[in-house]
Amino acid sequence: MCERLLPRHSASTGGWLSLLLPAALVTSYLHAQPECGATDAVHRLLIAAAIGMCLRTLTFLLTSYVKAATSIQFILNHLLPGIVSSLCVDRSWPFALPTGLLITSIYHFVYVSVFRGLPRTFTFGEAAIMVQGVLLFVLNAICRLWTLPSTDFNQLNAIMTSALLCLLLVCVALHLVRFLRKPLPFYMLMVLLLLAVTCAPVTRPLPLIALLEFLLKDPLRLLIILSDLLLVAVTCGAVSWQLKSSTRANTRVRKVFHLLILLVFVPGLIYQCTLLYLATGVALAIFVVLELLRLLQMPPFAATLTQAFDSFKDEKDAGGLALTPFCLLIGCALPIWLTPCPCLRAGKDSQLLLLLLSGILTVGVGDTAASVLGSKYGRNKWKSSNRSLEGTVAFVLSILLSVGLLQLSGVLVMTQAKWFATIFATLNAALVEALTDQVDNLVLPLIFYIIVGLA
Repeated sequence: MCERLLPRHSASTGGWLSLLLPAALVTSYLHAQPECGATDAVHRLLIAAAIGMCLRTLTFLLTSYVKAATSIQFILNHLLPGIVSSLCVDRSWPFALPTGLLITSIYHFVYVSVFRGLPRTFTFGEAAIMVQGVLLFVLNAICRLWTLPSTDFNQLNAIMTSALLCLLLVCVALHLVRFLRKPLPFYMLMVLLLLAVTCAPVTRPLPLIALLEFLLKDPLRLLIILSDLLLVAVTCGAVSWQLKSSTRANTRVRKVFHLLILLVFVPGLIYQCTLLYLATGVALAIFVVLELLRLLQMPPFAATLTQAFDSFKDEKDAGGLALTPFCLLIGCALPIWLTPCPCLRAGKDSQLLLLLLSGILTVGVGDTAASVLGSKYGRNKWKSSNRSLEGTVAFVLSILLSVGLLQLSGVLVMTQAKWFATIFATLNAALVEALTDQVDNLVLPLIFYIIVGLA
């Protein structure tokens, strides 16, 4: 079956990546607190589903490369993952077994469909993380959207979840109905999406009013919004400047976006976590809409977006999808999305804050330092890799220096045990960054999150 699917060129299978999200969910479960509300049962269900999806990926890859009898392949591919998943569901067998089998079957269908719809875009491991993430999001949304939220964070979470769910339904509709890919139906569909997001009765008051009340409540919040809008303007200016050049963006130019996302996330996590949480969802939705405009060649934006993609893409953007910018945002935001009610404790629990900074430290700080300094001063290459030893050293030192500065400023309270876990996580992430051919923006935050969280 793997032979008929088309993964990304010049990259390994990456099957081990399918283990990362289940492990990260277990880590986040260990840090769940009672003040999060009734989330325990849903979290256990998500862990069970993630384990089943992971096992489904591994058995699929195993039976694709190792010849076995048809009956054994059927048991390994269709029954075993669903049964193992159902064993992890804290419900009776009449509910757990069909649930486990259904989840793993849907996962495999979507997994294969991704390779057929977007050939040469993902490795098998990268696709596993993406599909696991989407289906876990849908399962979480189904479980949580039936109750009206009370706190500001829960209200904004409900708004963001319903908006992204509606956007996902729009993407499915565009895939299934060719007529909707024409300009007029497409833009009408976008208007309907905007109305659904702002007026759907998922909160009291309606989402638009709840958002305005939240944004106007705190002067500091308005100040951070203005600074973020300024950074967005700088980003647009950088893209416009690069498009006027006849050459493609090099590594140092692309890492400017890592620096800009660093300037957004760090103040947001420290001072306005709930606002940042909402902003990550808004940014993801904007990325998806812009990518739809480009892929469907919608006038008048398609030509500019295509030019920007061609100018900034790197070797991992081998398929039709702009993989790198998505993975940059997702990698930085994953620790926030994975952690139950992160913003209720982000300013009080330094251990939790260190977890939430996993994406920023590895992608925004470490990977940027490794790429910029490695490309300029790197002389000694790792075996079977184009990464340099100097870049790896820069990766490690930049993260440890950043954590030290956060400790000196009083943002983080680091014990000896936390420092040991941070150093160990940084060294592991540095080795993966140096040696892997997978999308490191997606992988490094999860590795750091898991190690620091389990320590």
